[in-house]
Amino acid sequence: MQLRVPFSCAIVFGLLTGAGAITASAHDSDGWNDDGFWRHGRNDDRLGGPAVPKILVLSNRADLVSGGDALVEIKWPNGSNLKNAKVSLNGRSLTDSFAVRPNGRYMGLISGLREGPNILTAQVPGRAAQITITNHPSGGPVFSGAQLQPWICATQASMTVNVTGNAGQQGTANTIASGLNTSPATNDPPGASKCETPPTYTYYYKRTTAPANCNFAVTGANACFTAYTPGSPATVPADAANITNDRGDTVKYLIRVERGSINRGIYELVTLYDPRDANVAWLPPKGWNQKLYWRFGGGGGASRFESAPSDFLNVFTPPIGIDPNANIFRTALERGFMIAISPQTDGLTTTNATVSAETIMMVKERIVEQYGEIRYTMSDGGSGGSVMQHSIASAYPGLLQGVQPTLAFPDEKSVHIEITDCGLLQATSAQFPGSPGYYSRPGPGASLTEDQKSAINGHMNTKFCNSWIGSFGNFDNPRVNNCGNAFPVGQFPTALTYNPTTNKNGLRCDDVEHVQSQVGRFVDSDGVLKTRAPYDNVGVQYGLKALTAGVITAEDFVSLNEGIGGFDLDLVWHPTRMKSDSSTLKTYYTGGLVSDGRQLAKVAIVERRVNNNPDGDNHMNHGSLGIRDRLDRDHGSHANHMLWLENDVSDTVLESFNTLDAWLHAIELDDSVSPIEAKVVAHKPVVAGSPDGDFCKLDSGTRVGIFDANCPVKFYKSPRMAAGGPIAENVFKCQLKPFNPSSADYNGVIFGAAQIARLNAVFSEGVCDWTKPGVEQQPVNPWTTFEAGPGGVRLPRPPTSEALEYGRD
Repeated sequence: MQLRVPFSCAIVFGLLTGAGAITASAHDSDGWNDDGFWRHGRNDDRLGGPAVPKILVLSNRADLVSGGDALVEIKWPNGSNLKNAKVSLNGRSLTDSFAVRPNGRYMGLISGLREGPNILTAQVPGRAAQITITNHPSGGPVFSGAQLQPWICATQASMTVNVTGNAGQQGTANTIASGLNTSPATNDPPGASKCETPPTYTYYYKRTTAPANCNFAVTGANACFTAYTPGSPATVPADAANITNDRGDTVKYLIRVERGSINRGIYELVTLYDPRDANVAWLPPKGWNQKLYWRFGGGGGASRFESAPSDFLNVFTPPIGIDPNANIFRTALERGFMIAISPQTDGLTTTNATVSAETIMMVKERIVEQYGEIRYTMSDGGSGGSVMQHSIASAYPGLLQGVQPTLAFPDEKSVHIEITDCGLLQATSAQFPGSPGYYSRPGPGASLTEDQKSAINGHMNTKFCNSWIGSFGNFDNPRVNNCGNAFPVGQFPTALTYNPTTNKNGLRCDDVEHVQSQVGRFVDSDGVLKTRAPYDNVGVQYGLKALTAGVITAEDFVSLNEGIGGFDLDLVWHPTRMKSDSSTLKTYYTGGLVSDGRQLAKVAIVERRVNNNPDGDNHMNHGSLGIRDRLDRDHGSHANHMLWLENDVSDTVLESFNTLDAWLHAIELDDSVSPIEAKVVAHKPVVAGSPDGDFCKLDSGTRVGIFDANCPVKFYKSPRMAAGGPIAENVFKCQLKPFNPSSADYNGVIFGAAQIARLNAVFSEGVCDWTKPGVEQQPVNPWTTFEAGPGGVRLPRPPTSEALEYGRD
């Protein structure tokens, strides 16, 4: 007897209900739903088991597996005698890896997957099925496209390694200490290593005698935790305290820290873990509640180093400026959450949210394979960490179910619209040598008052643009060495980096180079290969709102728009304006580099925002309204978004955590056919002192509306908004309409004949029509893969197992 090719691309569900050795599983048919919630205890085979074996890859989509392993469940037709069941991988028997587990499901953890396609077959007499599992390296990539090279892998201890540049230039760099027990096999030449290193495990426990005020730390005189070695067979310290998680399970207060390398970044997993237990996917650690808490680090960087988690991410150290007693990691761990961190989801070391999403997917796959299935994932992170949460939730929905952004921005690339405009308006010669902004050059811009400049900028004062320029202005400058392991300048060998005079083929270490595999590159007019950027200001009428409000004169407005100019891709100012091309813009939108309200509506959002520092702050309050504007424009509602304003965000850390956890748990229990967007809104919790989930907390503790006059948090604009652009700040290149000096856009301002002629010259192609979407602005393609190259395509539907036809020789 032989198995023939599949006769169907879909599983045929049977109605067999006869008695047999196996009955329908109480687990749902796919294990994971599109929204990312695990529907444990549900059953889509209520009328009986499948007519043929049904193979479910539980740890990931079957075409996105990595690391050589996969957790698999097989559902057999009712009446199947499992003594005759056979499971094989690429023709090799894996039957002994499968069994009916204590949870009643027929499961196995398969290993030894080769890179590329693998065929897993399951059969009982007369019936068989197969599924193709596509495996990728644990060092990546899976869907993010070609990896940046060179890339300097971390080593057990820091050491000096050779680094090879674009054109064979040679340099040396010091690696980052990984905290692992081994080092990757190779580090140079580029591409020879994916930094793949086995994980390291450390164990800690809390003593019964630990003081109530102990520090949530593993080192120090008053640390809560003490290191121990489990031994073999495993034992635990006799003086270990007990802890009860949120499921009511009381366990010993023992934790395991797993640290390893996935996708060229050092991840950490921290969870309650008793080494005496089975601790396998079908019998998870008892202390773990099967929820995941992911911390996203703040900042912005474009590192070429494999990094260890930064201080933003250290589980046992609260972020800078946060009260140690407000360390939410303590709460999460003691409730039973597993905590996950990785520098590949840390804004300080990467701005490529596609790689970040890929990393989360790969780490979650490992969790499912080694610990068990995840009920849902909630997260937090401020500034660059908020960028990560919004970008990933939008581009790769289902990876996160609930997010807690603070100091929020919608995404990273649209933020640079404001940074670029601030540079064009206000940069000094010291900040941008040879390319000062309009206010800093001799001429009419230098004579504007501070109030006039602030109105043009859209800000409270000019200190805000100064903060942007000082912090991130040179992030778009390829002549600055941003390739180090910390922003702005790290330890990357300068001999390998770009210089327009001495090393034109060197590595360009600016922000957009980090997304070259998604958006593509081109040869510029100077013969240099560069990554395509989306920035454009053709038709933008800078200072329009200031003009119509009477803050600047018609002559001020004309001179400003004559003199604003634009930057080239070397961040050099030119009197002509910036132009982007349509193909580039399309990829930024469809490829998920700009967050989309249609997808953000699928997650529960509890956003907390502290007031801006009046002495200059780049965490602009308008970012919160920009997120809402995207939800309203793209989805028609922002009901899934709570916004909490206050002077100290640490005051509501625990309330935010509890609110989001309760929200996700209610969604988890909803097995209706309603779309996830409806479920999120339907189960939105009631928040004290707020009829709609929003509030502004006064110093007295009283809660008022977010636009209440007494609320200290005020919302200003950006230069592009002050030019008439949308609050969403997601239009890189506007559609144009003819310049018309009589338009209502100017609120009755009268231009002289000479001024009209000058404006016609400035706006020869037209002025922005903000009533229309941006050029090539369109919805994101969720789950875009760049495996085949820049531009990307949307992944097809997840692979399913296929029935095999039996035949005779």
